Amino acid sequence: MVKKIFFIILLMVFFIAEPAFCYDKDTYVRVGISDTYFSKYVFNKIDLYSDGGLIVTDSTSGVTFSPESGKISVNMGKDGFDVFADEILKISGSTGPINVRAAENSTIGITNLKRAGKPAKYRGRIDLVKKPKTAGFSVVNVLDLQSYLKGVVPNEMPVAFGLEALKAQCVAARNYVMKATEHHNPLYDVYDSVASQVYFGANTEKELSNRAVEETDGLFSLYDGQLILALYSSTAGGYTESYDNAFTDKSGGMFSSNPHPYLKAVPDIAGMKSLADEDSAREFYTTKPETYDNDSPLFRWTREWTMDEFVEMLNKTMTEQKCKPVFTGNDKFTHLKEVRIKQRGQSGKVMHVEIVTENGTYTVTKELVLRRLFKKNGKALPSANFVCDSYVDENGVTKIKFTGGGFGHGVGMSQFGAGKMGKKGYKYVDILEHYYSDTTVGTIPVKLTSEYGKNVSKQSFFVSSGLSSEIIFSDIVGLERVNVFVNGKNVNVDFGSFFRKKTNFDISQYLHIGVNTVEIEVPADYNDSKSVMFYIRLKGKQQNVHQKYIFI
Repeated sequence: MVKKIFFIILLMVFFIAEPAFCYDKDTYVRVGISDTYFSKYVFNKIDLYSDGGLIVTDSTSGVTFSPESGKISVNMGKDGFDVFADEILKISGSTGPINVRAAENSTIGITNLKRAGKPAKYRGRIDLVKKPKTAGFSVVNVLDLQSYLKGVVPNEMPVAFGLEALKAQCVAARNYVMKATEHHNPLYDVYDSVASQVYFGANTEKELSNRAVEETDGLFSLYDGQLILALYSSTAGGYTESYDNAFTDKSGGMFSSNPHPYLKAVPDIAGMKSLADEDSAREFYTTKPETYDNDSPLFRWTREWTMDEFVEMLNKTMTEQKCKPVFTGNDKFTHLKEVRIKQRGQSGKVMHVEIVTENGTYTVTKELVLRRLFKKNGKALPSANFVCDSYVDENGVTKIKFTGGGFGHGVGMSQFGAGKMGKKGYKYVDILEHYYSDTTVGTIPVKLTSEYGKNVSKQSFFVSSGLSSEIIFSDIVGLERVNVFVNGKNVNVDFGSFFRKKTNFDISQYLHIGVNTVEIEVPADYNDSKSVMFYIRLKGKQQNVHQKYIFI
C-alpha cells in the first residue's frame, strides 16, 4: 500500500541510539496529489498560491524568487518547466524539480482543487517533478509525518467517533505510512486517496483529531517489537477476518496469502465460534447480535436481483474479474443454475465461489474480486461476508438475494467498532490490542550498547488518564543493570543476572498526565560488548474487551 518513506534525520550532537527502524520528529512523507476527482496524478499545468507568500526554487539552476502576488503559474513546455509570476516568465525550460515553499506558518493552495468541498491547502513543501516518459509532471507534497496525519485522520474517521477512536486511528495510520509494503510510485511515498490513505491537507484538519495526533506522537502498534501492518476498514460486521483469508500473497500473487500472526480473525462476542461453516455464517449474518459494529449503517445489508438482472450482471463482471476458466465475451450464458459458496474464512467471509451455468462451472476467489463480481446498480458489494438465497418457481430460479454484514475487507481494526469501544470507555490502547492480536502499543524499540556515544537514548510520549506504562527490555547481553531516568527521577533497574534475556519494569508511579520522558543509560565502556533493546509500552484497562454476550 505504501512506498518507502524518505527519512530526514537530524544529527544528534551527543548520544545516538541504534533503533530497529527510524523515526523522529523530522521524519518526512512525500504525498502524490491528484486532481479534484482523484482520477489522475499527472499534470500539464498548475497554479499555486499562498496568503503568506511563496518561495520558489528551481533545482536545476538554483534560481530562487518570491512573487509579490504570492501566486505562480507553472506549465510543462516542450523543453521543461515554465514558471510565471506576476505575468513575467521567471523560469524557462527547466528540468526541475520546482520546489515551492510558503512563508512560515502559511499553507500552499492549489487553484481550482477541492478537498472535502474546500479549497485544497497544504503544509510543508510542494515539489513539481517531471514525470519520466510523459509530457507532464507530478505534484508532490513533502511534509513531516505529524502534519501528514493531521490531514489524514479526520478524513479516514469521523471526529464524532470520539477522542479514543481517533487516537486508535492515528496509531494505525502512523503504522500504515511507516510500514513499507508496496512501491507505488518512484516519485512519492503514498497517494492522497483510498489507494493509500485519504489525505486532504490542512484545510480539513479538526481540533479533536489534531489533539489525537499530538497525544499519540511517536507511538506505534508493535508485534514482537516490530511495526505491524495496521490494516483497517470501515465495518467488520462484528467479526474481523484473518489476513490470509482476504488477501493475495504479494510475492507469488497467489490466493490465499501467508498469514500475519497479529491479523487474526477476532470476534466481538465472547465465546464466539468460527463462522467458516454455512449454518454458522447464516445464523450470524441474518440476525443482529450486539457487537461493536452495530452503529454502522452497513452492519447488516441485503442485495437482490431478478434472474435476468443477475445473469446480465455476471456476463459483464465475469469478463472484468478473474475467473477460472477465463470468461470472455464469447462465453455469455443465459441461464444460471447455482451459486455455490465453497469456502469461507473464520468470520464467514466468502473466499471461493462457483458459478454454475449451462455453459459450465466458473470459479472465483478473493474477497475484493467477489465484491466486484456481484454488483448491484453498478456498485460492488459492501463486503464479502454474505449468505446467498435463491428463490425458485416451476420455471427455475427467479430471484437471488444476498444478506451480509460489514463494509470493506474486514481485516484489522473496524473503524465503527473503534468508535463504539471508545464510547464504552475503552482507551485507544485497548481498541488496538483488541483488533490486532498479541500486539502492544509503544515507542520505537531502540538498541543500546556499552560503547560511548551509543549507550544513551531518550524517549518522550503522552500519557492520558487511565493509562499505565512499563519499559520492555529484551535481548539483554552482558548487563546486570541499566540507569533509568523517568521525568528526571533516577530509577535504577537491576536485571539480576547476565543470563536474563527479557524483563519488564513498571514505571506508572513515576508518570503524570501529559508528556513524559524516559532516558535509558547503559554503563559506558570502550566497546559494544554489552547491549539491550528497549521500548516504552502503554497499557490500557488490561481486561477482556469482548462483548459479554454469548452467541447461540
